[in-house]
This record gives sequence, C-alpha cells and structure tokens, in this order.
Amino acid sequence: MTTPTALLTIRAWCEDGSEHPLRAEIHLTQDVSSGFQHALTLADSERVVEAVRGFLEDLVSSSG
Repeated sequence: MTTPTALLTIRAWCEDGSEHPLRAEIHLTQDVSSGFQHALTLADSERVVEAVRGFLEDLVSSSG
C-alpha cells in the first residue's frame, strides 16, 4: 500500500503601489493523485505561515 503524497505550492509577488504589497497564492492537496483540493490568495505573511503550518499539521495528523 502506498502512502499519499501531499503537495503545497506558493506563488508570491508584490503589488506595486499597495500599502500591503505582498500577495501569495497557495494551492494545496493532501493527495496529488486527486489534484489540488484548495486554493487561497493571501496578503499577509503571517496568514501565509499559518496556512503552511495548518497544511503540515493536517499531513502529520492524517499519517496516523
């Protein structure tokens, strides 16, 4: 039996002229064989960190 492989991608850029220029588009899945399951667009670095942390915590909890 194979273990599903999770994947998270982050595409980040800065919006010129914005007071808060960071933008991050996150795509994630807990099983790459089913494609990306969720997408988020965030404008705050702490929210990006929280999303990554949540993804990793979900991965650990689903592994047993």
